[in-house]
Amino acid sequence: MAQAAKAARLSVFAKLGRYLSDVRAEMKRVVWPSRKEVINSSGIVITTLIIFVVLILIYDQIALFVVNNLSKIGG
Repeated sequence: MAQAAKAARLSVFAKLGRYLSDVRAEMKRVVWPSRKEVINSSGIVITTLIIFVVLILIYDQIALFVVNNLSKIGG
């Protein structure tokens, strides 16, 4: 209870300083990936992106073909 009352009395700057201190402590605990892992993951993401772009392009061309042929039949 006393801690809650003390936290309520802290100034904005004290709260900000405490927050930044906590962020710094948490960042020290983070396990960062190695350069090789980052490059590998980036390659997978870029490859997947290219595959999906090509698939969407194909689906778009098929839909365009169908709509154009339907519009010719309909009038």
